[in-house]
Amino acid sequence: MIKYILYTMLYIGKVWFKELVFYMKYLLNFGDRVQTLFQNIAYIGKWMVWYTKYLLNFNDGLHAIRISLQPVNANPEDAVYNITVQGNGIAVQFNQIEINQEIGNGIQIVQTEANGVLPLDISTMIVNRNGNDGDSEWFFRWIEIDGGNRFSFHKIITQEGFSSRKDTLLPQDEGSRYHRDLRTFDLAEQRLKYGYGLYNCHDTELPVKIANLPMEENFSFCYVLTNSIIPTAGMLLSEGYIMFKMLLNRFPHLPGRWRLLEEINTAYQIYFKAPRGNINWEDDQHFALQRLNQCNSSLIRRVNNIDQIADIMNNLPNGVLNAIVDVNAAIEGHQLYFTNINVPEGLAIPSPVVLFERTNDDNFLPVAINLNVAIGGQFVFQPDDEPNAWRLAKMWANLADASMQLSVTHLGLTHVLMEGIAICVHRNLSSRHPIYKLLVPHFYYNLAINELARETLFIPGGYLDNTMNIHSTGVLQLIRQRLGDWNMNIDGTFPRDLENRGLTGDDGVNQVNIPGFFYAEDGLQLYNAIHNYVDQYVHHYYSGVNDEDILDRLLGDTEIQAFYAELVLPRGQENGGIGIQGVRIPGDNDRFWTTGQLIDTLTSTIFICSVMHAATNFPQYDQYGFPPNYSTLLHGAPPLNANGIEDQAVLDCLPSVRETFDIMTNFTLLSQETTQPLGQSEVQLIEDPNAVTILNTFRAELALIEQEINDRNQEIIAGNLNPNFIPYTRLLPSNIPNSIAI
Repeated sequence: MIKYILYTMLYIGKVWFKELVFYMKYLLNFGDRVQTLFQNIAYIGKWMVWYTKYLLNFNDGLHAIRISLQPVNANPEDAVYNITVQGNGIAVQFNQIEINQEIGNGIQIVQTEANGVLPLDISTMIVNRNGNDGDSEWFFRWIEIDGGNRFSFHKIITQEGFSSRKDTLLPQDEGSRYHRDLRTFDLAEQRLKYGYGLYNCHDTELPVKIANLPMEENFSFCYVLTNSIIPTAGMLLSEGYIMFKMLLNRFPHLPGRWRLLEEINTAYQIYFKAPRGNINWEDDQHFALQRLNQCNSSLIRRVNNIDQIADIMNNLPNGVLNAIVDVNAAIEGHQLYFTNINVPEGLAIPSPVVLFERTNDDNFLPVAINLNVAIGGQFVFQPDDEPNAWRLAKMWANLADASMQLSVTHLGLTHVLMEGIAICVHRNLSSRHPIYKLLVPHFYYNLAINELARETLFIPGGYLDNTMNIHSTGVLQLIRQRLGDWNMNIDGTFPRDLENRGLTGDDGVNQVNIPGFFYAEDGLQLYNAIHNYVDQYVHHYYSGVNDEDILDRLLGDTEIQAFYAELVLPRGQENGGIGIQGVRIPGDNDRFWTTGQLIDTLTSTIFICSVMHAATNFPQYDQYGFPPNYSTLLHGAPPLNANGIEDQAVLDCLPSVRETFDIMTNFTLLSQETTQPLGQSEVQLIEDPNAVTILNTFRAELALIEQEINDRNQEIIAGNLNPNFIPYTRLLPSNIPNSIAI
């Protein structure tokens, strides 16, 4: 454990040293600092002049307002509109402006007065129609004030009105050549700062990583203190105290291995809480529910034909499953489910096939396990086997499941895959782009935590090498294998993924086929809420007078199309992209061709960064904290048959005392919730009033989902639902961090 603490401290020290070098360079860059100083002095002078005029209410006189608009119907009636601008803490309204059909399609220029001094820095414009909407529908593209402040709308303005912010707009809506050039220059700088790197310098079969972590992506001191230094110190003291007590009890022998299963419970003192997995880990229902509502729900599938479980059916003693009389009838009745973990050769762990049954009383239980051990392992274990044999079969099956969970479900398909998308966003979308403001809060500390993992977990002799049978090389091998056939439109789109695995659809698209599969039920609600939110947000900015106009807006957005191009571009040592499969649709001509295509991509990204990561990361301590329950490390060899297995064989395969503490320490750190919950963020980038309304609608929907989940859990506790159900709180929206930051 001390070694991992030193690795972490060295990494933190290196980060802070880089920051010191950065600030020294800044102090030595005298020319730029003088230029900035003069710019600030000039702005202060302008502000003082403006503030004096504001205090004296010195009217600016007439203002020139240019409006780009067109009528929606052939004979629109005249209409009157109110225009209000905000900035510098004040709001100023112009005299009413009348629009008439003489304008036709084009530009209307109006000279009008305001009821006060305009803000020095106009940030927001709000426009609404005065009077009944009637048939007078005018489509406003943009409004410009005094030739300098242009605000994009692309809306039919109604009584409710719409708002526009000067700092949130698509690139084609920039009102001046200066702002367009500045936007281009800023993106060129971002591409230099956010460069792509490859694992092992050349591995294009793994997701991309950040080449050099930008300074602004580093952890804050407060984050490091509260989420690393303080908890690590607490766990170090706890471990020392517990080990000292064990030493006294075993003197003169050092506490090397666990002597009894019950002895493991002595480790849960002071900082280390007792994990839930130590309560009923031997129960078959608990083992089955680990496939549904714990940290790895990505492997369970419905059996659609008997060939899918041939490894079990072809190796049964007497060809009979003890728990099921008619296998074919059970398959036709959609009662059988399975996991089939294909571990690459050379990783020295089983490739188990595990069969589960949804019983007539809506319970979910294991009925057979074939560990598929490389040499002599074609034996099918069943629940009525000798207890230690069945116990070990479940433990070794869980070893493979846990290896997949930690490597692929958690690290590979949330942390590492989303890192590439985060880099792509920073490289291609200006900070003024509305999609940038939508996505970036969900990448908060993602690059930093991944860099820390590479510096501490993946190094030779690091955590992964010492607490996983497959070691760090095996972790990368499993990620590489899974990424080869991973597609965002199926595997990364939650409803499609569940449907593809036969887990939904019998009674409707959003109906889950396994009673008590609350991860799927809650996840579908959350996915739909995120999709609705993204749909409203995207259509707020990609709007038009008709569908063709909306398509032109999307195709004309050079930044979002550059984002698409790099998103789907294969990974490469030079000029490569991220290589995300499943973003393209037929006939898209290598671009976002529909807003629906963009919405689905953004929804999947947000869902993975929040809901998916929360579901697979935060139950980990409760699962891994008690090694017999779920572990990435077992010693010895898996059982080859069910004959004559002693209690000592179970103890001998467990991690040692030291290894157990290393596992507990790591997963205690990983189980901390470090950022704001879904719908909130550390930095509020969405400030456009209409977009904020959309965000608040999303928050309200999350609150309703939270209430529904709480009500269901209370019904379970009260005994009003199936007695086999267990309350599930992991996907309460308040328990879902907004980003991957741990």
